[in-house]
Amino acid sequence: MSPRRVRERARRAADDRARRADDRARRTADDRTDRTADERAAQRRLGAPIRAFDARIGRRRALAWLIALGVAGLFLIPAAAVYLASGDLWLGVPATALAVAYLGGVTWILWRGSRSGGGLPGGRQAVRLYESGLVVTVRGETAAYHWDDLASVTVGGVQKASHRPTRWRFTIATTSGETIELDDDLPDVRELGEKIVAEVTARVVPHALDRIRAGETVRIGPFAAGPDGIEKDGERVPWPALGDVGIGNGVVYVRTHDGLRAMAAVAGGTPNAVAFVEVCRQVRALRSGEDPVHR
Repeated sequence: MSPRRVRERARRAADDRARRADDRARRTADDRTDRTADERAAQRRLGAPIRAFDARIGRRRALAWLIALGVAGLFLIPAAAVYLASGDLWLGVPATALAVAYLGGVTWILWRGSRSGGGLPGGRQAVRLYESGLVVTVRGETAAYHWDDLASVTVGGVQKASHRPTRWRFTIATTSGETIELDDDLPDVRELGEKIVAEVTARVVPHALDRIRAGETVRIGPFAAGPDGIEKDGERVPWPALGDVGIGNGVVYVRTHDGLRAMAAVAGGTPNAVAFVEVCRQVRALRSGEDPVHR
């Protein structure tokens, strides 16, 4: 058998094993998760399902490739040893190269997993989005949340190099004191996170405005917004002096009319940063007699 035939047969066998294992694991786990999620969603009356975000697909795929490459590599090692011992270099050398390549693939998969803090790439989390909330499954435990159950969202984004994509993390605090962490292990986590931020903001802003109108002070992250203005760490910007408030380059900023940055906080450490910006803009618009505009 030619070296080319040896390589092709080993590659096809590894591909087939990985594909079959991946498909079986995905169908079984996905069906079970979807059924459980739909049951919890029905109990909480979350409405119709919209989309699923499943980090376990990547983990299962990595596991399937790990098994396939490991088996193929271990199978080729004794074959290569036999060929080399018998002097068949034209078979032994390619078989050895393939074994090294397959086992190198195993090492690479495990290395990727160690960089993310786990044994394998991917995660053990699945989120199913519904009209009125979401269902989160982590390590087999499933919980359903209505949008009203979410108290705050903290958004963090890290870009390690200019040519690298931004890695997103969304930390959600519930009204019952639970914490939900969503990161890039979930496919399209930014899209999911932006939806959650929008829903939480839509509920936080009206409540905060009502309290400010009633003369109360509302604390959002490190900032406090009250009838007289915005405060942080003992500093205050009165509403008439407020120029601009927004989020840029990972920072929540408050500027006065003279353009100076009077206050700032890291967005990744500011719960409901988007809601804070919207509250400030609407209070400013109300005080100036304008119609508040959602931006």
